[in-house]
Amino acid sequence: MKVSKVPGVRSIHGKMLLASHLPLALTLLVVWGAALYLIDQWIVGEAQQKVRHDLGVARSVLMHEEERLRDVIRFSTDYVALALVLEQSVPGTVAAEMTEILQRERLDFLTLTDASGKIVLQGGSSSAPHGAQSPGALVGLGATQGYCGPVVLTESELRQESPQLASAARIPRRVSPFDVEERGMLLVCSSPVVDEEKVHGYLYGGVLLNGNLDLIDKIKKTVYGSEDFRGTKLGSATLFLDDLRVATTVRLRDGERALGTTMSDEVAAAVLGERRPWIARARVVDEWYLTAYEPILGPQGEAIGAFYVGQLESPFSQLKRQAALALLALLLFGGLLGALLARKGARRLSRPILELEEGVRRIGAGERDLHVPVAGSDEIAALGTAFNAMSASLREHEKALQELNRELEGKVRERTAELEEKSRQLIRAREELARSEKLAAIGSLAAGVAHEINNPAAIIRGNAEIILSFPECSEGHREEAQVILRQTDRISSITQNLLTFARHKAAIGHRIDVSELMADVLTRVPHQTPLGAVEVRTELASSLPPVEADAEQLRQVFNNLVLNALQMMRGKGSLVVRTRGESGAVLVEVADSGPGIPPENLKKIFDPFFTTRQGGTGLGLSVSYGIIQSLGGSIDVESRPGEGALFRVTLRGAG
Repeated sequence: MKVSKVPGVRSIHGKMLLASHLPLALTLLVVWGAALYLIDQWIVGEAQQKVRHDLGVARSVLMHEEERLRDVIRFSTDYVALALVLEQSVPGTVAAEMTEILQRERLDFLTLTDASGKIVLQGGSSSAPHGAQSPGALVGLGATQGYCGPVVLTESELRQESPQLASAARIPRRVSPFDVEERGMLLVCSSPVVDEEKVHGYLYGGVLLNGNLDLIDKIKKTVYGSEDFRGTKLGSATLFLDDLRVATTVRLRDGERALGTTMSDEVAAAVLGERRPWIARARVVDEWYLTAYEPILGPQGEAIGAFYVGQLESPFSQLKRQAALALLALLLFGGLLGALLARKGARRLSRPILELEEGVRRIGAGERDLHVPVAGSDEIAALGTAFNAMSASLREHEKALQELNRELEGKVRERTAELEEKSRQLIRAREELARSEKLAAIGSLAAGVAHEINNPAAIIRGNAEIILSFPECSEGHREEAQVILRQTDRISSITQNLLTFARHKAAIGHRIDVSELMADVLTRVPHQTPLGAVEVRTELASSLPPVEADAEQLRQVFNNLVLNALQMMRGKGSLVVRTRGESGAVLVEVADSGPGIPPENLKKIFDPFFTTRQGGTGLGLSVSYGIIQSLGGSIDVESRPGEGALFRVTLRGAG
């Protein structure tokens, strides 16, 4: 049968042409529409991501200014003369230094107050009105550890700081020529002036954000540089006080900055009302921008304003148009090429193609080791053979991948466990290093203090003994002299503890039976403090490995632990003292049934001079910690409020 040269619709050739051309045309239309949508979404997504990044960069510039201000205030607060100024009321001694700081660091104000908030120095001078009280919003924020961040002050509070500050903060509202915003938003840092753990006053200073064009221009230049698009600046930045622009790079049609204009109600509701970021396109003056707003939060977490950056939308719109045209040209070219190839291939492809399509569908549905019939030796036959080989190879690869996946999961679990253990060890090592450095530094100070106190204490004691030696000394004077002697003894005890803390003696190297030493300590305890109704139970193990240490140092440690436990129980309860061996080490545990240690004190219990007991020096546990650490051991504490405390000493056995 002779085939007609003009392909008919009913012929396989015509059907294949129709089946290929019509879907191809529809597919091209769908692909073009879907691609346009995806390109639009991608560009919009990239633009939103870009504006989020721009907001982050702008925020970092503002945070850098905040960090700079924090460093200035803190370093100025550490200046020792400030405490003397507040203590001795001699402000003139540092007025010149404060003026220099004010000018050098480009601050709008710098104020020193006493502990009650009364202004001592203001703006680098001592000319503050008598009895003038600094705004509580500035002093109270730094009452403990200091504060750094944005605040809003009223016109009267600004004027109290500086008349020029109040004048500079005024921003006329463009919606009403007679309405003026007199409040000011400032970036403020406040820090207490502390000397010997006593707050003498507060130092605070900062910069005014109202009309701060240098700062907003710096932010805009950092984020967007000086680029423009067809004569329009590529980006803009703005600081809002509530919904009012108080510093901005946005310009009106006449070229003036848009100070005094307001944000839209929709943006204000989201950013100021709900305190959440707002990212969307918005019209700014005559151009559309991709904008990002972020609330500026005050000291109490309230929204006092907003931070804005925006990028011109025109470059993104032009990019979308160019991408759409390029895609359309590519699809048209591909469609024409596909039609030509389909017309040529339709003469050769028929059932083998359908069989391969069915095989592919079944492979995609999950079947494996699938074979399609192969006939002939042309390309379609080769494709069928390759398909069969691919099906068999795919099954083998799936098996190999499943096995590899199981192995990888096991290795990941093992590696994760190892990393977690290494992290815990690193954290413990850092804590031990920090504590050792702190003990070493305080030990040096303690040694100096102890030596300086011992000499006048000895003189006081000697004079008291001389008074007691006079026969004509009255009974009243004798009692007072004896009180002096007792207090000088207490001073000597404290300085001795300081010296012990500062200079740990090296272990002499005796082999010590810890159980025998603890038993000896317990027999001497009643001579140092009354036991009262305390029940003492001992669980002292025998045949413990000896410990290479100095007996007197260990005796001091065990004695401190037992006495501390008895003092915490206040004459009633139970005291358990036990020793035991574990993996070649010797463990000593002292447990009491006292009130326990609050969680916030557990990390400070071994710090020098930390004590919660009236009359205590806070050195006993610090000295004990240093002794045990010098022996290569460790001392730990476990406690819960109301359940007593357990101190555990771990020492290395001598073998």
